[in-house]
Amino acid sequence: MSDQFHQLSDKWTISEKYTAQNKDDDYKKTIVEICSIRSVEEFAFIMKQTIYQNLTDLFSEPQKQKQFKNFKNNAIETQIEAIQFFKNDINPCWEDPENEKGGDIQFEVPLSSFDIYNQLYIDIIFEIIGQQQEELRHVNGVRVLDKINAVKGNGIRIELWLDIDPIDTNEQVQSSIKKIDDWILKLAEQYDIRQLKLKTQSHKKK
Repeated sequence: MSDQFHQLSDKWTISEKYTAQNKDDDYKKTIVEICSIRSVEEFAFIMKQTIYQNLTDLFSEPQKQKQFKNFKNNAIETQIEAIQFFKNDINPCWEDPENEKGGDIQFEVPLSSFDIYNQLYIDIIFEIIGQQQEELRHVNGVRVLDKINAVKGNGIRIELWLDIDPIDTNEQVQSSIKKIDDWILKLAEQYDIRQLKLKTQSHKKK
C-alpha cells in the first residue's frame, strides 16, 4: 500500500457551534474549529473513529440531553448545537464573502426517521467532500443542526450552503439548483424518506 495520502479537491474544516450562554453572546464566539482535513485518509479516519460518525453521540436523543464542554470556557458546560463542514477556510456565517452572495438549501429529517438520519448525513458528507457530482462544487459547506426537542421542529436539520443564490432566476443557476435538489431527494428515497420538503433561502442582504 502506498504511503502517499490521496489529496481531496479542497481543504475542509470541521467546527462545532455551541448553544449561546446569553442572548447577547457574539455568534462567532459560539463556534470552535476542531480540525481541518486535506486527504481521503484523514477524512475516513474522522468519519470512522470519532464522534462525528454518529449524530446520536453529538446531539440530543429523545429521552436524553447531552452536554459538552465549551472549549473556550471549561467552567461552563454547553450543548453542541451544530456541526459544520466548510471548505477552503470559508467561515460558517452569512457575512463571509463566499457565502453572502449565495444561499442555502435545507431540510429537516423528522424524529420518526431517527434510526436512519445518521446514514443519510454520512452519505451527504461523503459525496460533497468527495466531489462526486459536478453540481456539488457549488457547496461551500454543510451544517447539521440539532432540532430534536426544539420549540419549532423535532428532528435533524441539514443545510447545504452554496456559492449560488437558489432564488436567482438565471437559467443556469436554476438548472444547478434543480440537480442538487434531485440528488438530495434521491438519497432520501433510498432510506424511504418520502416527500422531503426542501427549503431555499438567499443570503443576500435585502
